[in-house]
Amino acid sequence: MRQLELMGINQLLAVIRREPAESELRARALRRCLDELIEVEIEWRIDYRHLNLGHHNVSTIAPGVGGGGVTGRVDHVMEAAERFRYACRWRNMAKALLGHVNERQRMALLLTGYAIPEQRCALNAGGDRALLEAIKQGSRGLTQAEVCGAQRIIMTRLGYPMGAGQTVFQTAEALRNSAKNARKSLLLVVGEQARLAA
Repeated sequence: MRQLELMGINQLLAVIRREPAESELRARALRRCLDELIEVEIEWRIDYRHLNLGHHNVSTIAPGVGGGGVTGRVDHVMEAAERFRYACRWRNMAKALLGHVNERQRMALLLTGYAIPEQRCALNAGGDRALLEAIKQGSRGLTQAEVCGAQRIIMTRLGYPMGAGQTVFQTAEALRNSAKNARKSLLLVVGEQARLAA
């Protein structure tokens, strides 16, 4: 059997379905599948969310006759294809999965998933300003403490409104605890989704 870290979501779901409920391998596959689904959601929010812009129906470059009016079914089909081009079933599964937790826990899961300390480079060489610029440029090689400190910028990158409230997590420990509680409740949901996805 391949290592769980090298498996895709479909293979992980197959392992979850195949193994008995008390199996250690199943528990590891559940955790890994949850990590992958959170990563799918983060990637979609950062990269693919912006690709579904489409055209306004009164634009001069929009499809149709004249001032961009829609001429019928063909235009409707084309607009639907443009809108849903980059969404995939794993993104829909991740979105449904994150719907099972409250907003604070969802933010904690996305923020802890955003940090990839293994990709760490020399971000601290330039101080806080260089760190913030690196985050704005898309660097994810951060510790959870750095993510907690820059959570407003990261949440904006993840699609939350710019001035939506105050800092949600005061400490990295609060961020970790909220994510841990959310992950505990979502592991059961991932197991149920694995059964339904068969």
